[in-house]
Amino acid sequence: MEILRKVADKHNMVALLHEKPFAGVNGSEKHFNWSIGDNTGTNYFEPSKSPLKNISFLLAISAVLLGIKKFGGILRASVADAGNDYRLGANEAPPAIMSVYLGEFIRNLLDSIEKASIISEKEVNEITLGVQNLPKVNKDYSDRNRTSPVAFTGNKFEFRALGSSANPSEGGTTLNLIATYGFDEIYKRIKAKKALEVVKEIITETKDIRFEKNGYSQDWHEESAKRGLPNAKNTPQALKLFLTDDVIKVFSKYNILTERELRSKIEIKLENYLKTKEIEYKYAVKVVNTLLLPAILKQINLLAKANENLSKFNIKPEIFSKEFETLIKLYDNIKKYCIDLDNFLAADHSDITATGDEFSSKGTEILTKLREKVYIAEDLVADEFWPMASYQKLLNTF
Repeated sequence: MEILRKVADKHNMVALLHEKPFAGVNGSEKHFNWSIGDNTGTNYFEPSKSPLKNISFLLAISAVLLGIKKFGGILRASVADAGNDYRLGANEAPPAIMSVYLGEFIRNLLDSIEKASIISEKEVNEITLGVQNLPKVNKDYSDRNRTSPVAFTGNKFEFRALGSSANPSEGGTTLNLIATYGFDEIYKRIKAKKALEVVKEIITETKDIRFEKNGYSQDWHEESAKRGLPNAKNTPQALKLFLTDDVIKVFSKYNILTERELRSKIEIKLENYLKTKEIEYKYAVKVVNTLLLPAILKQINLLAKANENLSKFNIKPEIFSKEFETLIKLYDNIKKYCIDLDNFLAADHSDITATGDEFSSKGTEILTKLREKVYIAEDLVADEFWPMASYQKLLNTF
C-alpha cells in the first residue's frame, strides 16, 4: 500500500485504497495466502509421499475447519470496516458469511473418510495415498472460485474477504488463533482415539461450514441461516462478535489479548468506523448543497427557458414537461434527504454502541436514498453543468 501511494504521488496521481469508491464498478480487495509450517520447513498443507505427513495434513485441515466452525464470526469481524461494508457480498467479493471452499478433490477425500465404518490399516493406506495423489492443478483450479471467503488452494488457504485498505496482519492473527484452537481440540481428542478417527469425527461436525456453490444466491443466505452461520451485515454487528464470552476466553487463553485489551481494541475500531461514517455523511451533504443542487437548478432553468422560447411558437414538447417535473421532484427529494442527514447527525450520539447501530442502519439508509436520487440526476443534467467527473468520463479516461 505504501508503494502504491508513493508511485501514484510520483506521477501526480492518487492511489484509491477505498474498497468501493464507485457504485457499479468492482471494488478493491486483497487475497491473504496463509499456511502453517514448522522449524523443519514442512508445510502442513502440502501433500506428501510420507503416510505420517499426510495424516498431519488431514489433521491440519481439520484444525482449520474446527476453528472456523467455532469462531467464524471473528474471522468476519477481523476484516470489518466502513469501506469493506460496501464491498462484501457484492458480485466481485465473497459474502460476509464465513464458509470454506475445499474443492472437488479434498471434498471427495473427506467424504470417503466420513463414510468409512472402521478405519482399518488398509483404509489408512488408501486415504494417505489419496492425499499423496491430490492433483497439483488444484492450486489453480479452485483459485477462480470466489464464493467462499476461505478457500483451500493446493498447499495453503486463501482468505479472500480483506478490503484493499486493510492491514492483513489482523486477518492472519485471527486465522492463527482459530487454527490454534482447532489443534488444541484435536490434541484433547487424540489422546483417546486414533488420528483418523478424530479426523472423521471433525469432518462430520464441520460439514455446515463447507460450501462450494453460488455464494451470491438468496438460497445460500437462507441455507446458512438454517446452519447457524454468522452473517454480520455491517461493521458494528461484526465487532460485537469479538465480545462474546467464548471469544474473550480464547484471546486470553492463548495470550493474545486480555479482556481489557480486547474491549479497548473493539472500542477503537468502532470509533474509527463512526468517524469515517460521520465524514462520509457530512461530506455528502456539503457536496450536494454546494455543487449538485446548484447544477440541477441550472438544468431546470435551461429547460424552463427552452420551454418558454418554444411556447412562443405554440410548440409544447411533452418530453420537456416530463423532464422538468422529474428534475423538480429530484431537487426536492435530494434536498429533503440532505436535511434528514443533517438532522440525523445533530441528534445525540453519546452512546458509542448505540451510535454504531444507528450509523450502520438509519444513517446508511438515508445516504443510500440520497445517492439513488443523485445518480438519476447525473443522467439528466447536462455535462457542462455537472461539477464532478461522471462515470462516463472516468471509464473513458482509463
